[in-house]
Amino acid sequence: MSWKDPWNRSRERGKEAGFTLIEVLAAIVILSIVSLVLTSYFTNAMTYSKSNQNKTIMVNLARNALFYMEKQDFDKLELYLKGKPASGAEPEIIGHPAIQASGCVPLTETTVSCSVYSNAVSDVNTLAKVLNPTINNISYQIDIEYQSTLHTGMIHSSDAIEKATAEYLLPVRVRVRDSSQVRTNGKETVVEGYITDEKIR
Repeated sequence: MSWKDPWNRSRERGKEAGFTLIEVLAAIVILSIVSLVLTSYFTNAMTYSKSNQNKTIMVNLARNALFYMEKQDFDKLELYLKGKPASGAEPEIIGHPAIQASGCVPLTETTVSCSVYSNAVSDVNTLAKVLNPTINNISYQIDIEYQSTLHTGMIHSSDAIEKATAEYLLPVRVRVRDSSQVRTNGKETVVEGYITDEKIR
């Protein structure tokens, strides 16, 4: 007959219903692996979300630059980007295939180094801010490139509608980059579009 203590606990050490040390360690290892997988999942999700947010900002900046260029005088922009072949009395004007952020930098709040584009746009101060915006403390650079090959293809197209509208459109490619990553070949966002003549707007 076995002696029982006042709390009704048996002093006999028969079969016990607890976990062994190995079972507890195995459970801790399994929980650690699951928690590491979940942590890496959430970390990747946050990185992906931040990347998408940055890409969305860059696309919106490209659209903003395209919208700004469309509000400029189409004839001036066309002459600046395409140039003009020499005719009998007039000298040839050589085109500039791009409007670059590096050529239009704000020096102070009121002055910019942007005189090279004064023939293309009406206000170089605004252009400097459009090409060099700062959003969420990140500075971006925007370049606008004229797509001469695409435009030549439109002008010589067999499609009558495309050929007729080619003189009213300037196809451009807008590149947006994080200015801190320009030298390191960082990610960029490219948006293609058209600057349209006000005659067909």
